[in-house]
Amino acid sequence: MSNPILVLGAGRSSVSLLYYLNDLAKEHSFRVSVADGDSSNLELRTKGLDNFDNLIFEALDEKNLVALIGNHKIVISLLPPPLHPIVAKACLVSCSNLVTASYESDAMRELASQIKEKGLIFINECGLDPGIDHMSAMEVIKDIQAKGGEISKFHSYCGGLVADEYDNNPFRYKISWNPRNVVLAGKGVSRFLANGRISLLPYQRLFSEPETVFVPDWGNFEAYPNRDSIPYISVYGLKGIKDLKRGTLRKPGFCERWAIFVKGGLTDDESLISFDPGSSYFDYLKVFFPGILPDNYTEFVSFVGNKRIAEQILDLGMRFENPVVLSRNSGTPADFLLDLIVRNWALNEEDQDLVVMLHEFRFKLDNVEYQTVASFGIKGSDSIHTAMAKTVGLPLGIVAKLLFLEKIDKKGLLLPLHTNIFKPVMEELSTFGLIFQVTTQTLKS
Repeated sequence: MSNPILVLGAGRSSVSLLYYLNDLAKEHSFRVSVADGDSSNLELRTKGLDNFDNLIFEALDEKNLVALIGNHKIVISLLPPPLHPIVAKACLVSCSNLVTASYESDAMRELASQIKEKGLIFINECGLDPGIDHMSAMEVIKDIQAKGGEISKFHSYCGGLVADEYDNNPFRYKISWNPRNVVLAGKGVSRFLANGRISLLPYQRLFSEPETVFVPDWGNFEAYPNRDSIPYISVYGLKGIKDLKRGTLRKPGFCERWAIFVKGGLTDDESLISFDPGSSYFDYLKVFFPGILPDNYTEFVSFVGNKRIAEQILDLGMRFENPVVLSRNSGTPADFLLDLIVRNWALNEEDQDLVVMLHEFRFKLDNVEYQTVASFGIKGSDSIHTAMAKTVGLPLGIVAKLLFLEKIDKKGLLLPLHTNIFKPVMEELSTFGLIFQVTTQTLKS
């Protein structure tokens, strides 16, 4: 059998997926192709995997992608989300099915009729968040609705963090996924449903007003709402619900510190700034606080309002007396901040990351109010075999297996909200230790 599956991209989230596909290929006597623009990256990710063929790509336009996809019947794209529409168009030409872990975009929706006409299956949002959050939520939603329950509240939270044992910086955070998404998180206005009305939380308030969320077995976390929860009323089939919010989890103390970056303008991704070669992050800080001097940071400390936190931020590399040279000469403020946190918050070789997820439901059944809480937490093994790679990669691999075995009977542009997708995925994930703890209790009236 020729290689039926092609993986595009061999980044930090690909490891568990590649190991899973290697076992699948061994079981069914085929080989898997994986393509990346970096040959050393490919060799690192596929070392010890004997059922893979490595491919190098240079330009990622539609013509080259069509040639790269060739006769592969299933494409799993781990490329940056803006490239997925290009991949999708190439898959249409090659008559290949497509799986991604990214949000379904408007550009992807514009291809929906062509996907269905060709009898193909394109499934987005098959990673962790989005992905496992959808599938685990649908398990509970379908169960409640099958019993005749009426859901009035659904809050869902997820966080990619660092395990407590390796939590050794003031922000209590290390990078286990796309760091640019960390810097730009929450841009715009967050929308959610509260007490039957659409509520808005603008970006400048987002990190200043976190709520406290308790995850069983894992403790208290800070939470802030995701960009837009309103579409999930219809996505999850929750017509009539009064409260719906999807949010992100961080460890206590993170939001207070990150709010300083937001308030100070350091997360701006539109303005362009430039520096002379050899400039340092002290020069970067002076863009926003021109009154600071090499021996006097009073203006910045006053802005922060907390000397200890101000010192912690300066210690990231912004002090004049300990110059950290900028890694670029021009860019947006967010670009420079991104470089700084990647430098400071990298997982060390033996570090373990942590993924936690929580769903909270309130529903009425036979005139009795109930609350259901579903949660899980999982740690990675080290900086390569991370919990993030596991929770992003494994559901992608399982969905690809369902496609390979022709177990998905629907055609077209899909999300993993159908029973014949989320049920087998969640069942198999449990064999890898990803098990939700679910409790239901009666609420006192």
